[in-house]
Amino acid sequence: MSDQFYRAFEEKFRGSRALIQQRLEVYLPFVQPVCAAYPEALVLDLGCGRGEWLELLQKQAISAMGVDLDTGMLEACQQLNLKVQCQDALESLKQLQDGSASVISAFHLVEHLPFDHVKDLVAECQRVLKPGGLLIMETPNPENFMVATQSFYLDPTHLRPIPPDLLAFVPEYLGYESVKILRLQETAGVKTNPNLSMLDVLTGASPDYAVVAQKAGYTALKSSLQALFDQAFGISGHALLERHRLQANDFSFKLEESISKIENSISKTEILTAQTKAKLDGVEMRLQISSSGTYKGVIGRLFLQFLRVAEQGLWSRVVALGNKLLRLIASLSFKFFNVRPILKMRLIEVSEKLGFAPVLRKLWRRLQNKGLENRDAEVQSSISTESMSQSAQRIAQTLQNKKKM
Repeated sequence: MSDQFYRAFEEKFRGSRALIQQRLEVYLPFVQPVCAAYPEALVLDLGCGRGEWLELLQKQAISAMGVDLDTGMLEACQQLNLKVQCQDALESLKQLQDGSASVISAFHLVEHLPFDHVKDLVAECQRVLKPGGLLIMETPNPENFMVATQSFYLDPTHLRPIPPDLLAFVPEYLGYESVKILRLQETAGVKTNPNLSMLDVLTGASPDYAVVAQKAGYTALKSSLQALFDQAFGISGHALLERHRLQANDFSFKLEESISKIENSISKTEILTAQTKAKLDGVEMRLQISSSGTYKGVIGRLFLQFLRVAEQGLWSRVVALGNKLLRLIASLSFKFFNVRPILKMRLIEVSEKLGFAPVLRKLWRRLQNKGLENRDAEVQSSISTESMSQSAQRIAQTLQNKKKM
């Protein structure tokens, strides 16, 4: 893809030059010792694009050459006086002599190539590199769910994502001495977050990764870079998934532990409630069968009220006692006015003026009916079997036997 389309595409979706150069600074500690060991050797950037890496090396006083097939990209480099050529990456390598380059880089190039071409490119780089020289390949990271399913395919020239382990295996298979995977730009805090969400697992991995491979043959140079090759860069998608699994298991264990504690507390509460109820039932039984007037008097009434509060709740008992008090006051008022006709008439007149005479009459009738019910109960209780004399009981029993015959 040539002309200005891909340059405009990169400007919109790749990021600013300053941002890209900031991300590329992570490779300088790898490159600087090698360039210092071979100050006259070639530093080559394959698929140089807008030239961010070339410009960054220029700032470090490292001379480098870039090759690319996109003329629009090359114009951006030429405007910055960067050394570039319009040439195919693999063809440019084939034209170079053995052991002529100290560093070869390919940022976001391999995802544009068939995999066989990737293998050929890595093999040619090994031939061209000096002993101890470096190959750097950066590409989108399919461990990131959003990259693997969306952003990778935003670029129409991409062929397919390459998993980190596969790309790292190519230089390892071809005989490079040291091979390192660098995962870059992961979500802030994802490596230390104690509560990873599934979104963190799917999108927390670095959008890009790189494979840095060192050619064998220069022991001192290998030793100077060993600390970097031993250093951990970023976190893999598998590691994120495993951490999420462990955190989920830990959360599940703590949840089950909390539930178990709650169940134990409920069980203890139920046992305590049952024991308390048994004690209260025993006290109530003793209260009912006790012949002590004092025990069955004030103390008994207080205990029974306590039982009702425990069974019905405090508010229900307050309401019940309030209703009982109001009925007592109304009953006393009824008796008071019933024996005083004049006051009763005055009360009726005042209630009619105030508009609550219907309510007062209804209450009055209810109290009268209550009084009649009480008198009926008294009459019934007065002729009950328990209230009869022994002779009357014998007569009643005889009458009942005759009725059965």
